[in-house]
Amino acid sequence: MIRNSSQSNILKHTVRSDAEKARICAANNADLYQAIFRAHGLPDQRTSAFWSSDAIAPPPYYSNMTTLDPDATEEQLIEIGRLTDRLGRRPGFKDGFSRLDLVNKGFQLLFSASWIWAEPHGISARAPQDWARIRDAAALDRWEHSWKVSGSQTDANVFTPALLSDPNMHIYGRWAGDSFDAGCIVNRSTQAVGISNIFNMTGTPQAFRDAISLATIAFSPDVPLVGYDSGAALNEMIKLGFRSVGKLRIWLSDDAS
Repeated sequence: MIRNSSQSNILKHTVRSDAEKARICAANNADLYQAIFRAHGLPDQRTSAFWSSDAIAPPPYYSNMTTLDPDATEEQLIEIGRLTDRLGRRPGFKDGFSRLDLVNKGFQLLFSASWIWAEPHGISARAPQDWARIRDAAALDRWEHSWKVSGSQTDANVFTPALLSDPNMHIYGRWAGDSFDAGCIVNRSTQAVGISNIFNMTGTPQAFRDAISLATIAFSPDVPLVGYDSGAALNEMIKLGFRSVGKLRIWLSDDAS
């Protein structure tokens, strides 16, 4: 449910440390994971320390576990061990606060990234031209095809039609003829709205600006926008008003290379 105006105003003026913001970013990302896994009918569990799934074959680009508390490393290491026993392999793992050194535990670092945060503007943006919310399976199939062609190569279907009925998940695409040349996903949590899976086949930064506008109007302009990025995408989001509030690392089994 969207917060009422008085709740939104309180939230908007709350002063938070970067550590608190990073926790909110991690929680929003875990909400996205949970939605993706449940749309596939895959099991998951969540504690104050982590989100995880016993899925033998998780969706491509999604880990079996992500952390939610920078200080709960002992509990997280226990869960990594449990998942390893359960899956018969070391799980893909997102260390949401770069607290765990897993090099000597049979893992390799895939990449590092930054949680990003933009304070709420309180004013709804205009819907960008030619963008539309994906509402049916045929459009979702075209959207995912463009998402894959833009650089996320996989033969598997990552985004299932069940996501389209999730009230906390909006998938947007920019029409170009009968396909899409840009897209993004916006997901709502209790304290933030997340932006993820931005793709752009035209090579211009407009898709980043449009994704931010869509995230602002999707649910409420009175909550912060969050996500994570690295490299050129991170630089683009910083130009558009986001700032880094914490570091995260993605680990894979060293047998996966």
